[in-house]
Amino acid sequence: MGNAKIRIYVQCPHCFSLLRCEPGNGEEGKWVCGHCGLRAPGTDIYIDLFDYNNMRTADHYSLQWGKEFNFLQYYLEEPKIRKSMPATQLGWDRLFCQIRARARSQITYVYDAACGFGGVAYELMKKPISRNLFYVGADIQNGLQSLQGNLSLPSDRVFFVRWDISKQLPVREQFDYVICRASLHHTPDPEKAFGSICRSLKPGGTVAISVYNKKSICRETVDDAMRKIISGMPAKEAFEICHQFTKLGKALQQVEQKVVIDENLPLLGIPQGKMGVHELFYYYFIKCFYNDQFGEQLSTLVNYDWYHPPYAFRYEIEEVKRWFLTNRIDITETTSIRAQHYLKGIKRK
Repeated sequence: MGNAKIRIYVQCPHCFSLLRCEPGNGEEGKWVCGHCGLRAPGTDIYIDLFDYNNMRTADHYSLQWGKEFNFLQYYLEEPKIRKSMPATQLGWDRLFCQIRARARSQITYVYDAACGFGGVAYELMKKPISRNLFYVGADIQNGLQSLQGNLSLPSDRVFFVRWDISKQLPVREQFDYVICRASLHHTPDPEKAFGSICRSLKPGGTVAISVYNKKSICRETVDDAMRKIISGMPAKEAFEICHQFTKLGKALQQVEQKVVIDENLPLLGIPQGKMGVHELFYYYFIKCFYNDQFGEQLSTLVNYDWYHPPYAFRYEIEEVKRWFLTNRIDITETTSIRAQHYLKGIKRK
């Protein structure tokens, strides 16, 4: 297995015949269906099968994870940023260690649904890279073809598909692990999308996801009203608008006085206790993120990620547990924080 190369059999999304990758330099039509004549652009390790019917979401993430803000560079160079992200409070690091440990002794295929800026690929493929670990990432953003080079990933271990994860991944293989980190809630029907990614999982394989947690009634109401206005804007205009939330958050953080709530306020979802002014506003009334370590641009990117996507569903954890049961997934781990729920499970054989 020392010189093995990833072998992914890509299927035509129209007729389900296998596509062939023709020799060439990645020009339009490198991937070809011999049955129906479909031609798709790509390279030896990338194929673009996006159908362009979901351009609002695609434009959002192409800007968010693209060169203009270069979030990947910040992620790689600033450990403090990685440590402050919600993912570090969930089960992802343990899962990545589990995957890498398994790959030391046996062939392991991972499907990263909605791979975004490449954070999961980076964590899984860090040196020393196991010769048995193979990675497939899918996303609708338009910069996937650059991830392999930007992350210095081994070209014989990775493959990328520009694809809407709401639909089953168009490859013949099934995977030992299917991962969807903080993305299902941005699909039109998250429960249906979860079923789609589970169909790519081998019996006995592991699926892990995280989705947004529900917030207090006032926070949900205000955020939805703001999202209704902002989500219809072009991506760059929305980003500029979301800077206002950053400014508000930064200003509120300058207030040193504490707010004392002398009893629980269950209708408002506010607990008894003492908290800062920004904390009170942020958790219970309106998302206005600001973090000194992120700075204004990346803080605005966080607010943009909340208010601009066309879909941003939130859930109680019991709702998400039902998705697992429906798809014959036995839950093995759950964690909930204010921002998100994390669930992991094993597909019944």
